[in-house]
Formats: sequence, structure tokens, C-alpha cells
Amino acid sequence: MDASPRPDRTDLPRAVTDLVPPGLIDAVHGHVPAPGFASGDTWLITAPGLVDELTELWTLTVTGPATYGNTSLVLPVTSPQGPAVLKLAWPHPELREEHRALTLWGGRGAVRLLAADPSRSALLLERLEPRDLGGPPVSVLDSCEEIGRVAATLDRPAPAWLRQRASEHLRTLAADIDALRTGPHSHALPRRLLERGRSLALDLAAEPDIDARLVHADLHQHNVLWRPDPGEWVAIDPHATAADPTWVVAPALWNRWEDAVAAYDTRVHLNVRLDVVCEAAGLDVDRGRVVSELRILRNAVGDVRAQPPDLAAALTRHVTILKALQPG
Repeated sequence: MDASPRPDRTDLPRAVTDLVPPGLIDAVHGHVPAPGFASGDTWLITAPGLVDELTELWTLTVTGPATYGNTSLVLPVTSPQGPAVLKLAWPHPELREEHRALTLWGGRGAVRLLAADPSRSALLLERLEPRDLGGPPVSVLDSCEEIGRVAATLDRPAPAWLRQRASEHLRTLAADIDALRTGPHSHALPRRLLERGRSLALDLAAEPDIDARLVHADLHQHNVLWRPDPGEWVAIDPHATAADPTWVVAPALWNRWEDAVAAYDTRVHLNVRLDVVCEAAGLDVDRGRVVSELRILRNAVGDVRAQPPDLAAALTRHVTILKALQPG
């Protein structure tokens, strides 16, 4: 279990605590950075200076308090192009290609990119309305239909510059399953799920077109916001991945989990979600079911290896979805 203490915010400079919401401080503190990337704690200290540099560079005026995502500080600003948001992220591998994917989409199905400074992990984005598909008045099935429509709009051939690749994720999953089965937590997940997943992962990784399409790999209900003009749902926070197009489906299953728990039959509910996303996106449902199973199994294996504080609840969710996706 992760025993990392929460940061003592009294040890941080006033400029940091005035700027960065406490939830983001907690989220990035203590995270082990990927090779070549700064730690969350290092980034926190630099954040106020980065904001000052970027507001001068792009002629911005901050107009309100910051909000945040999992690893990003988001500030409302006015810019020469009109109302916008400044997104300043703790550097991590998924961020390296976010600006390139947004440039390729050009505002079609995704938030418009107004400016980017990759060296500072900073983006200037159009300002969207702060409402998403995460709850009422949007029903969970309507949210899945909108996610499918957005996925179809974003679909492109995978550009050569993409570093995140489904084939690599699948080979890593097979290797992690091998390590898990011989380690101290070998009984944390049902053996049959691990054996089936390992076989499917290696089979899919070997397919010649598994990395053929550009996919937003984190296209869930909270990553789709409303663009008031002309009135449409668009994606934010792209995790750009070269993958089979059905790679897009799984996040719509594991988000809005309270709706799945409240359903009369959770298995039926989750499969209807999958059917709706696939139909709206023009994807093969059986293929979507298999690929989603592997994505969720990778989450489960990763959680077992990491041993987070909420492991029991996370595994209950993962295994519930995995069993729902099984044939028959």
C-alpha cells in the first residue's frame, strides 16, 4: 500500500498555494516521474513562474481562479483571440503529443488549440462551457452515444509521430501478467481472466493493423465538453494513441460507475453502453468488447502491482466489468 504522506502545504511558497488548488497539489505530490520528466513536487515550485512567463508571451490576462484536471492547472484568461484557458500540465509522456493531435484535428471534434509551448507543457485553448457528459441532465446512454459520435469525428490514420501504441500496451500487459502470476499477489485476480487476457493480448499485438488509427485513449464522459457555437460536444485532454479504433470504447464503461451500480442488471447495462458507443462510432461490437476487456484488464493488473489505497474498490469495479464482457 502506498504510504506516501500528503504534502505539508505550509512548506510550499505562498505563490504556489495561492495559485494551485489543494486537490492538484495532493494529486501530483509524490508521483514518481517517467524517465526524463520532472517530479510533481519540482513542477509545483515552478508553476507560478511559468504562468507569469506564458501570460507575457501570449498577452494573456488571468480572469479567475484556477481549476484543475488530474495533472493540469487550468486558468481562465482573455487573449488576443478572445476568451480562452491556459492549461499548464505537470510534464508526463501522454502530454508530449497532445498539441500535435489537437493541431491535426483542427477543432473538429476536439477543443481548438490557439497556441502551444511544448517546452513548458503549456497549451492555450478555446474556452468551452464547463459542463460535460458526467451526469444529469445527460443520461448515461446519451453520453455513450455522444462519445461514439465524437470518436467517429476524431478518427484519422495514425500519424508516424505517435509514440503511444496499442501494440506496446498489449505486449506490456502480457509481460505484466507473467510477472503478476509469479509474484506475491498472484491470487489477486481470477486466473482464468489472466490466462484469457494474456492470450488475447499477444494475438492482438501481432495484428498488422493494431496501430493503424489515431485514437483518443481517454475519451470518457468528463473529457467531453460543450462548445456553445455552433452547439456541439467536443473532446478535451487527448491521450493520443496509435491503436485499433475500438481502443476508444473502454473509458465510457468505467466512468459514471454509479449508474452501473444502480442498474437493475449491471452486466446488461455495461453491454448496452458498449453497444451504443460502437453503433454511434461505426465500430464492430464484438471487437470493441475484446479490446475493452484488455484495456480494463491492464488497469486491474496495474492496480494490483501498484497497490493503491483504494485497491479493493478498484478491483471490484475492474472485475465486474471484465466478467460483464466475457462471452456467453
